[in-house]
Amino acid sequence: MRKEKTAMKQDTDRKILSLLEQKHSLSARETAEQLGISGATIRRAFRRLAELGEVRRIHGGIEALDRGMDPAYPFFLRMQWFTKEKEALAARTVPLLAGCRSVFIDGGTTTAHLGMMLRDSSLRIITNSLALNDVLSHGTVAESGPEVILTGGRVNRKSAILLGPEAESSLDHFHADAAVISGSALDDRFLYDNMEEAAAIQRKMIANSDRVIIVADASKFGQTAPSAVVPVEKLSLIVTNFISENYRIVQELKRKGIEFSFCTSAELSGNTQQAEAAVVSHLPQSSRQ
Repeated sequence: MRKEKTAMKQDTDRKILSLLEQKHSLSARETAEQLGISGATIRRAFRRLAELGEVRRIHGGIEALDRGMDPAYPFFLRMQWFTKEKEALAARTVPLLAGCRSVFIDGGTTTAHLGMMLRDSSLRIITNSLALNDVLSHGTVAESGPEVILTGGRVNRKSAILLGPEAESSLDHFHADAAVISGSALDDRFLYDNMEEAAAIQRKMIANSDRVIIVADASKFGQTAPSAVVPVEKLSLIVTNFISENYRIVQELKRKGIEFSFCTSAELSGNTQQAEAAVVSHLPQSSRQ
C-alpha cells in the first residue's frame, strides 16, 4: 500500500514537471483541472517539489526555477509573465514614494510596471532602464509629468538597461530621496543580481539615496544569484507578496530592522480599480486634474 502511494506521488510529480516544461508557471487550480486531481493533492505535490528543489513556490502555484533567475530570457518576454502580481507590487510601491522629490529606479519588469503608475507624478526619476524611460517619456501626451534622467552607458538589449562605467559614474552626480530596486534574489544576508554590472549600478543607487525600497515577488526569497549587491542591513523596506514558505526569512529580515509591505489577496487577484485608487490617492493634487 505504501509503495502504491509513493508511486502515485511520483507519477503526479512527473506530470506536474511535464506541464511546467510547457509553461513557466502553474497555478494549483489549473493544474488540478488539467490532471483531474484534487486541489489538496496538487498543493501537497507543489510543496513536495519545492522542498526537493525542483520548483519555486509563488502566490497560488509554482514556477520553473530558471524563469526569474536566467537573464537569457529577453525583457519583452519577461514583461508578459505574472503581470497581475507585478502590477500589484507596483501599486503597493507608489504610496511609499509620497513626499519624495527624486528617486532612483533600476531596470526590471516590475519597475517598468511601476513607471506606468508614475506617468502623472512630478517626481525626478533617475534610471538606467530603457523600458522605464520609454514608458515615462512616451506613455503620455500631457506636458506635465515626471522629469526623467537616463544614465549613459552601454545598451544591454536583452535586459533593456544601460550598463558599464559611464552608467555608474553618471550616478555620482545625483542624490535621491529613495531608491527602488528590483534585484534577482534575496536571502537573509544579501540582495543579489544575475549580472555584476547591474549589481554595480544598484550599489551606486543605494549608496546615493536616503531610503532603499526593494520590490520583489515571493519567489525571489531564499535564493541567491552570482553577484551580491549589498548586505540586507542596507535595505529599508521590502514590497512583496507573502507565502508561508518565506516565514522564516521574513522574520529574520524583520529582526534586522527591515520593514515589509505585503500585497493583499485582492490586489494579487488583479483588482485594478483598487490599485488605481491607491495610486491616485497618493499623487500630488495638481496631477489629478
